[in-house]
Amino acid sequence: MFSTPRPRFATLKGMWSSIVRGFVLTTVLFGFFVASPAYADQLNQSQQFQVNSFYDISGASAIQSTLRAIGTRGYFYVDDRYWGSLTSFQQDQFISSLQALSQQFDSTIYPASVALWGSEANPGVDGDSHVVILLQRVISGSGGYFETIHNYSKERAPSGNAREMIFVNVESVLGGSAKTFVAHEFQHLISFNQRELLQNAPDDVWLNEARSEYNVTVVGYSIPFQASTLQRREQAFLRTPSDSLSDWPNTGADYAIASMFVHYFAGRFGESALASTIHTSQAGASAFESWLTTHTDQRFSNVFVDWMVASLLNDRSQNPAYGYTLAGLSTLHVRPLATSTLSPSSGQVSFTTSLKEWQPYWATVDVTASATTATEARIRIDGAPDVSWYGAVIATYQNGSMKGFSFSSSAGVAQASLSLRNDGSLVRTIHLVLTQGTLAPVMDRIVLQRTAVISIGLGDVEAVQIPITTPTVNPPAQNIRFTQIFDGDLIRRVGQDDIYVVWGTYRRYLTKKILELYGFQDRPVREVPDDIFFKYDASVYIRAQGAQQVYSVWPDNTKHWLDITPAQWDGSGRDWGAIFTVNDAEVAAYATGAAITR
Repeated sequence: MFSTPRPRFATLKGMWSSIVRGFVLTTVLFGFFVASPAYADQLNQSQQFQVNSFYDISGASAIQSTLRAIGTRGYFYVDDRYWGSLTSFQQDQFISSLQALSQQFDSTIYPASVALWGSEANPGVDGDSHVVILLQRVISGSGGYFETIHNYSKERAPSGNAREMIFVNVESVLGGSAKTFVAHEFQHLISFNQRELLQNAPDDVWLNEARSEYNVTVVGYSIPFQASTLQRREQAFLRTPSDSLSDWPNTGADYAIASMFVHYFAGRFGESALASTIHTSQAGASAFESWLTTHTDQRFSNVFVDWMVASLLNDRSQNPAYGYTLAGLSTLHVRPLATSTLSPSSGQVSFTTSLKEWQPYWATVDVTASATTATEARIRIDGAPDVSWYGAVIATYQNGSMKGFSFSSSAGVAQASLSLRNDGSLVRTIHLVLTQGTLAPVMDRIVLQRTAVISIGLGDVEAVQIPITTPTVNPPAQNIRFTQIFDGDLIRRVGQDDIYVVWGTYRRYLTKKILELYGFQDRPVREVPDDIFFKYDASVYIRAQGAQQVYSVWPDNTKHWLDITPAQWDGSGRDWGAIFTVNDAEVAAYATGAAITR
């Protein structure tokens, strides 16, 4: 897919935006970089920086900024566009908050991050030991981003800034969340040095992002747990738990599962075990495997299965591996994706699932008292034979005890039996977790999806034959059907072509031109029945971030300013909640039509 030896530079998006999904390419480097002359930045100096137009509020590729704070470790440049929008009082407040952020970076973020992961390139390409933190006006929902291109000399990357730098949402400074975003993005800067510059060993995106998620905890920002980023990740994970760990379309679910897994891993094996993934040349799951095979009798697949059980049961009383150690995550319990009841009349239950690599699946079967006249349950997994399947079966008994086993199979079939009694106590529930995966780095290859049928029954369980066909790779949008919708999802009515984006209780029609503007043309579209589609009220209203003008957008790609007063808006019966906030680039993409005056 990628040719070598030409250097490639990547964008690694930091915090997730529920509206705009980022993209990631692998960086492959050859040769050496040449350091530029040392910088000696001065307070209040003006500087133009190249920025990512995809994330910029106005779609700009370069912005003017001013150095507003200097710390021992950081230069804090502020987007002039934002600074100019503040009153004198707000500017004073901002400087106070910025100085506090600078102190946090010096005293907490920098030393704690470097102590665990190692250092960024220092003094690096610019010959200056300070990290440049550009506080930029970015699109709504984005906390920041990191780009490798800026870490090379102008000779190697003419369109870069030749600075060790990260980009953070400027509006988060007064909001108080900037320190979290800085902690997240700073790990990316460290990872770039430790892996790509020092080892020429790029990592899978999911693991790089997972370390950044954990770095927020490393620097102490997950305590208190209430209202922390970690709590928001937990909540997102509980809403959408079955997401592939290694496949990374850059959604909130991706960050959520990565955060939960690495917090479990570090809690079980220690932070140094997680930190080892930045110092090995192995990528993705293999980086974990490298440490596990050296220090334990575990494998990555074993640990992932234990994590699935821990996310379901979260009970360390009988097995320390079956729960989270971090206090804030001690009450986490995912809901099984499938449930059923096993009784003599049913005799057998079965579930069918299609899973990508390292995508978790949970099923729970309640066993009726009358069913326990049998002595054992039989479990059978019939899956695609060209991948390795991993899972576990855990039975809980009426006396509170647990009993179970893990299994793996690369032949397409796994079978086992489970006693329905333990120490004289009857079984109450049978839990099953399942996944499939490989240790090979994801990098540039496609993450495939495979199908399996799970059968649980009393006594012998008949083999369930499933067709083994070419796996689905990123199924076409029109074939994807969901009933649970989240903010930022794209939906269409069954059998219809028009596509809408959902936010809150509203849906907004997106033309082909706007889909392409955001890079949404290849995103999955959730095809929903009418009862779900019409739950969302239609909206045609938009306004740019920070602007007052509200426009009505028509299907012919025109925008029409609502030249009316707030009282007229209220009197017309229009809904304030139906106004979607978009970036300047989208507003500019529409032709201007006649204003609406009533």
